[in-house]
Amino acid sequence: MRNIALLIRPLGLQHQLKFTTAHQFNALGSVLPFRLSSTSGAYATTKLKVDRRLASNTSVASPSASTITATEAPPKGTPLAIWFEGVFPVKLSRWDPRHVYARFYANQLKEDAKKIMIPPAEEFKGRFTYLNSVSSIKEGGLLVRFLYEGDKKEAFETIDKYVDGKSGLRSLLTLGTKLKAHPVEGVPWIEDLRSSIPSSRINLTFKGPELPIEQLYNEFRGFGKIDSVVVQPGAAKDSPKVGHIQFLSSRAATSARVCMNGKTIDGTTVFVSYEPALPRNVIFNFVRDHPRISFPIILAILAFISFLIFDPMRVFFVTNTITERFSVQKYSSRLHDVIEFVKDSVMNLVYGELPKSEQGQDDEANGISDALLERKEHEAKLMMYLKDTPETAMLIHGPKGTRSGDLIEKCTKTEPYVLRINLDDLINQPDHVMLNRLASQIGCFPMFNWTVSSGAVLDTLVTAGTGVKAGFSSTVESQVRKIFEIATIAMNSITSSQVVRNESAVDNHHHLTHSRAASLNEISDAENILASVPEIQYPIVVIEGFLSNEKAKQAFVYEMAAEWAASLTELHIAQVVFLSDNPAAVKFLGRAIPSRTVDTITLADASYNSSITYAYRRLGLQPTQKLPTELEEYIRALGGRLSDLEQLMQKTKAALKAQRHRAVVAGDTSLLKKLRLNRSGEHQVDLSDAASATPEELTAAVRKAFNDIVVRTETEIRKIGLFEDVGLSAGGDVAGKKDWNAVQMWKIIQLLTKYDEVSYDDLRFHPLFKGDESPIQAIERAGLISVGLQEGRPYTIRAGRPVHKTAFTRLLNDKKYAAIMGLKTVKVLMGDELVKVAQYEKELATLTGQIATDRMGLWSSGELTGRVNFLAQLIGECHTKLYAYDTEERRLKRVVKLE
Repeated sequence: MRNIALLIRPLGLQHQLKFTTAHQFNALGSVLPFRLSSTSGAYATTKLKVDRRLASNTSVASPSASTITATEAPPKGTPLAIWFEGVFPVKLSRWDPRHVYARFYANQLKEDAKKIMIPPAEEFKGRFTYLNSVSSIKEGGLLVRFLYEGDKKEAFETIDKYVDGKSGLRSLLTLGTKLKAHPVEGVPWIEDLRSSIPSSRINLTFKGPELPIEQLYNEFRGFGKIDSVVVQPGAAKDSPKVGHIQFLSSRAATSARVCMNGKTIDGTTVFVSYEPALPRNVIFNFVRDHPRISFPIILAILAFISFLIFDPMRVFFVTNTITERFSVQKYSSRLHDVIEFVKDSVMNLVYGELPKSEQGQDDEANGISDALLERKEHEAKLMMYLKDTPETAMLIHGPKGTRSGDLIEKCTKTEPYVLRINLDDLINQPDHVMLNRLASQIGCFPMFNWTVSSGAVLDTLVTAGTGVKAGFSSTVESQVRKIFEIATIAMNSITSSQVVRNESAVDNHHHLTHSRAASLNEISDAENILASVPEIQYPIVVIEGFLSNEKAKQAFVYEMAAEWAASLTELHIAQVVFLSDNPAAVKFLGRAIPSRTVDTITLADASYNSSITYAYRRLGLQPTQKLPTELEEYIRALGGRLSDLEQLMQKTKAALKAQRHRAVVAGDTSLLKKLRLNRSGEHQVDLSDAASATPEELTAAVRKAFNDIVVRTETEIRKIGLFEDVGLSAGGDVAGKKDWNAVQMWKIIQLLTKYDEVSYDDLRFHPLFKGDESPIQAIERAGLISVGLQEGRPYTIRAGRPVHKTAFTRLLNDKKYAAIMGLKTVKVLMGDELVKVAQYEKELATLTGQIATDRMGLWSSGELTGRVNFLAQLIGECHTKLYAYDTEERRLKRVVKLE
């Protein structure tokens, strides 16, 4: 291997190090410090980099290399350095993206620095030797070191003149910024500390006597315009003095730091460093220390996380609820159906018949729809609405007990996308319970409903501590609206996927039919595909219990549900069906959906013939069997109300079963014989089977069932309408909590017992109502009466359910109870008349006093005399009524034996 020597000349002395092996060379290291002497006495410290590959090369680097080569005599001259400003963009922050591409060109610029920025050697008057170049990407410049034999000022002027002579060198990395050359007069410190960020303000530390501001200005003005120069004494007596200079640009500050750091001026060494424009983590600390800024940012981050993570999760779960694609209940029911089918098949194979229980279930499922011919037309209208494009909402309303849910249940049984919301489960519940139930019905998960209550507490604490409202709390209305919005997004995705599928099929068909290159087979296949594309199956939203309690605490849910339905139908996303028993629901939805007419289906009570047919089906009687006369009378008394009919059938079966059970326990031989024969015969007879019952048994069971229904209805009327509780009588304070009083309800009972319907206006202007219709409307909302409309306005009043008329009659036939309510009524009427008499007598006393004076003329006294006579007549009429009320009160007291 060829010997390698390295010449080092520190402090004016020359030493030669020789290496005979690569191992010895590597042991010394690849970075050797040395100092270059200068005429001013200062020492420039740098690092000479020697490539380890010299140990394996067969030749020594050329003299033009940037490092001093081995075995060659060192060049002579004064070591100097010059700083080129504007080569790279100045680093503005730790995350400045411009330095990504600046580093890519840094090495190339270092190699081309001698060719581009340094003039040829013949242009220098003295001997010029290029040593190396060091790039400082952070400070945006390039430091070039060289040796020069001659006046250093002459060398700097030659380089500066060469740069200006090229019309100003410009760097593409700085978007055309002009390059400037500055002589390095101090000890440059090129570093890449991450925490040191260049700024337009530099700090000065003086080691020696304090320098005047004028001198500092003259020394640093050559690098750029200066905004201010400040010199401050040290904090302690022995501490160094400090100062700072504020430049207008950061490039001037970086050049001043590189060129002037470590320079000795009149015996004072000046050390230059950057003062950060902003302290470290200043933004984070500022936001952290100012809650008015930090809390909104935290809320924005939480909202972004919710939008990015939780909202897609909620949409996913709502979609699962609507489509039931991952429903355990759906697949378990299918498995149950398969097991039942196998079981029925085996029993059919063994016994040769279908079990009686299965037949009974089928008859019960189809009993209402098949028995009531009135429902066929409604079913056809509802099915047509569900298959059509969403344009407006559908309202199915009728009196309580008309079983509107059965109608929608049958029509949506085969629909794939159905969402059911029962508002009755939400009303009059605590806010968190209401929100949890609504989210559970829609399938919206996860929902942080605890923020409604705890968020308000947290918001109060933050406001008390910081003086600003944090906004953590949310209202119940906003949470409900958010749940509806999530459901809208889920249903829109279901509808949009079907629309895109159909449009794609139509586009393919159109493309093939209009393409000349398409064959007949391809066109035929396209038409078959287009014909096989199913129609769009819009999601169906069924909202039950709409406007059932409009005076409740959460009544705002009704309005929000109506607005949500309007948006779903107007955007053609889903069909919405409302189920209500409140007649005011039509007007309510009309206000919520003003641009569309709401489709309505009005359910009425079943006719007498349909009710008889329904009774035959539910009791399992044959058409040849005749119903007991008493049963027909009871069915007529129920008036075709489906809920009451169903209750009558169930109670009849239960009563029949109880009768037979008592007979079996008592040892009735005829019944036991019949049951034994039936067990050994072809059919299986249940104790509740009405087909095998005698007319007497069936009549007794029906009588008991009907009596139970009437007694229960009578109890409800006394409790809800007359404000009576178990063991307690209604007081005035209890009635005051309602929109009507017991006396007003009792008057309605008296009138509806005597007449099938009562005029709305006559009742409204009765002395007990005094023209106020709010009590009548409140009683209607309670379901005790129903108001019939004519030409859009209230016209007649009927009993809320047909069975109510029977209950009213029984209440009125209770002599003592009727006498007690009569006493209450007389007391109220007498009180009203006494108030009128007091008012009349007061006015009459005033008028008679005026007539007695002589100040009034003849004409005026005549008018007052007429008014006095009129008041006297009114007082006489009131006394006549009071006399009649007093007579009635005495009679009623004798009935209840209070005298």
